[in-house]
Amino acid sequence: MRKRCCLEQIAPAGRSPLPVLAWLTVGLLAGSLMACRQRAAPVSPELDPVRRHIGKDGTHFEASLGDTRALPPHFPPHLQLPNAAVVSSGQIWDRGGGLASLILQTSQPLEEIAVYYRRTLWGRGWDLLSDLEQANGIRTLVFESPPHPEQSLYQAVIQVGSPRRGPDQVEYRDILILLSTVAPVGKAQPAAVASP
Repeated sequence: MRKRCCLEQIAPAGRSPLPVLAWLTVGLLAGSLMACRQRAAPVSPELDPVRRHIGKDGTHFEASLGDTRALPPHFPPHLQLPNAAVVSSGQIWDRGGGLASLILQTSQPLEEIAVYYRRTLWGRGWDLLSDLEQANGIRTLVFESPPHPEQSLYQAVIQVGSPRRGPDQVEYRDILILLSTVAPVGKAQPAAVASP
């Protein structure tokens, strides 16, 4: 004895189960569209795109995608490479100090990026502490801000990632910039006193 199809059982006698299947498909599709449809949230000026978190130990975390809103006010604007897209920004801090990060994306050649940072930071009195290029195309530059009695002493680590091809066949690189406090305000040593 052969089992009868479920659709044949619910179809009226003498009719094909195809119209029933069509109506069920339309009903399921319409139901799923209604269930999956996202309701537009009202846009409020108070809506903050920066995600914030305070850890149990009092450590603060802030992050933002696609903009620089999570950067602290003291983050030097010249650390942002011109014509580079911002991927994300963030910072972490506690009573002992903090670290700010910025991730950029650019199609500029590696040497052009390195030259920009070397000229721009050196022109503002920053010292180049290290410039390392790895075999896989990664380059890391480390700078230290000039000592100043009324400003904190900072170190900037700029790591230019290895190239990768985008969907448009253009070569892109990610740039990670980390800015950390070396000495708080008033404790920055003058260049002559600082140890080598």
